[in-house]
Amino acid sequence: MRILIMAALFVLMPVMAAHADTEDTILELPQGQVILSISATERREVEQDLLVATLSYMAEDRNSRELQDEINTVMAKAVETAKKVKAVKVNTDSYQVYERTDARTKERIWHGNQSMTLKSKDPEAVLKLAGELQSMKLTMNDLSYTLAPETAIEVQDSLMEDALDQLQTRANRAAKALGKTTAELKEVTVQGQNIPYAKTSFRNTMAMDVAESAMAAPVAEAGESTLTLTVSARALLKP
Repeated sequence: MRILIMAALFVLMPVMAAHADTEDTILELPQGQVILSISATERREVEQDLLVATLSYMAEDRNSRELQDEINTVMAKAVETAKKVKAVKVNTDSYQVYERTDARTKERIWHGNQSMTLKSKDPEAVLKLAGELQSMKLTMNDLSYTLAPETAIEVQDSLMEDALDQLQTRANRAAKALGKTTAELKEVTVQGQNIPYAKTSFRNTMAMDVAESAMAAPVAEAGESTLTLTVSARALLKP
């Protein structure tokens, strides 16, 4: 991991200075006090620890009932297979059935699909399970690495603590430079950033005959997510 701290920009506000965004309480500062507006931004690159795979089963038939029965049967087996892997969290996603007319033959055909998502901090378990599901004729739609929510929260809390330390240090230095004795942070604002996903290319080896040839497991490699957090505050500098 590496931490990059952006230089904070600050503005000194003299006592009783008029400012459209300043509250009345700040405008009525006692003699000798100064308000310091300051901010700090921190970034940290964190190795992604959660692998997310989305697969779906797609089929078509002239009969909508038979089509849905096929999807239901395959997906029930897929979910049952996935739930046996305790290290992987599984949930089903969208399920849709619709009718289309073939532009060439004018024949009306029913199409349907349902998807499922696999999540785990154990990538080998996800990849092996995904391969098994692909051998059941499910198609890989997406394979992405990201940060687990608990990891992201922990890192963001650490970034906030570091940024606050930086703000307090800068406020103390400003107070000393101005001949003040204390610096107290006021009106602290924290602005984070959404956790980015990293799309992972995967190898999908098609089998000529599923019954005779097993599907090779997909391949994924974790990258890094960059988390950014900015903390802004006003510091009250007192004589």
